[in-house]
Amino acid sequence: MNLRTIAPSRQLAAALLGCAALVVAGCGEKPESNPSTAAGTGAGTSTVPGKSANNPDTDWPLFGRTEQRTQFLPAPDNLNPPLRQLWQFNDRALLEFPPAIFDGVAYLADKYGDVRAIRLSDQKVLWDIQKQRRNVGPPSDVTAPTYSDGRVYVAFENGTLAALDAASGKVDWKRDIHSQLQSSPLVVGKTVYIGSDKTNLYALDANDGKVRWAFNSPNPIKASPSFDRGSVFVADYGGGMFAIDAKTGRLRWRTNTTKIAPFGDGGFYSSPAIAFENVYAARDDGTVYAFDERTGRKVWSYETGQDIYGSPALAKVPGTEPTVYIGSYDNNLYALNAKSGKKEWSFDVGGQIPGTATVVGHTVYTSSFETQKSIGIDLHSHEQTFEIPSPGYTPMVSDGRNLYVVGYFTLHAMTPK
Repeated sequence: MNLRTIAPSRQLAAALLGCAALVVAGCGEKPESNPSTAAGTGAGTSTVPGKSANNPDTDWPLFGRTEQRTQFLPAPDNLNPPLRQLWQFNDRALLEFPPAIFDGVAYLADKYGDVRAIRLSDQKVLWDIQKQRRNVGPPSDVTAPTYSDGRVYVAFENGTLAALDAASGKVDWKRDIHSQLQSSPLVVGKTVYIGSDKTNLYALDANDGKVRWAFNSPNPIKASPSFDRGSVFVADYGGGMFAIDAKTGRLRWRTNTTKIAPFGDGGFYSSPAIAFENVYAARDDGTVYAFDERTGRKVWSYETGQDIYGSPALAKVPGTEPTVYIGSYDNNLYALNAKSGKKEWSFDVGGQIPGTATVVGHTVYTSSFETQKSIGIDLHSHEQTFEIPSPGYTPMVSDGRNLYVVGYFTLHAMTPK
């Protein structure tokens, strides 16, 4: 079987089971001036990444942190390593996606289909949906949770999209999409966007879950949609990248990467990220792309030679160029010039990188299950400055006060020493 057709959590099942005991043991021991799009306005700019529509300075309310899914939190120097651990929370199930963090609460979803709210100040579990399982259906894989306007939106692989009250965990509404869901929901204003394995991108009313429109792509949509300047950007598993009018569902442009150099037949598991006037994503055959946000024209491509399943992180920190950070199965984390695609530098982590890098302050974080570590690399010196024996798919997020390592089973709270 072609490994590129399998979700990352299944590709690495043997490796994960082999390292799980060690992971648990390790856990036990120890831009410039223009803001990004405000939710629902459709008037954002992709010039500079890193501003969240919920709280532009701190929170991490969705996978990617911003509607553009830049995976970047601009932060002061005191949020960079060295770090020390404050506490840890063992979920006892795979955490494939990071929590949604808003106003001091982490909304954590695991691969058994449980979703819980954890107060970060004292780790108290405020609610979890195990107690209302009959309302959300049988256990099922869950994609990344999204916080928006008092609700937490979660997509279950069995086809259920649910909106939970953020204060109580009560199910406000749920919708059966009648398709396997691997895409994480995106909320912009009063609309929820999500892709499906049955090839549709849906726009649903955030208040009641009613479908506003559906856009049909030629192939399954496993990646998560992104938003900027009134368009929703989504990629399918046949190598197509699409820009769709967020209000109407009409196609603005489409680029089929299998028909342009360097050709190939890879698909997108990587979710698009938008900044610097471009849309960035990587095919699972290891090719990283930049597309012009307005036209879909390919600006550049870069071939790593090995599989990529993670999404790009986009950042412009003082002393560096606008940069794309992305990990590959060739063991390297790449820093690519966002404008030209030229490799600025790379870092060999010692094992395959299955997930998504994130940038907090001037540190980029990545992870490998082969090394059983999550690490941080300084963006100026390109040297490793952080390490913890707890690997994860998206290993680090932050609320602007502390940092949170998302390990295989365990959420670790870290604070600067």
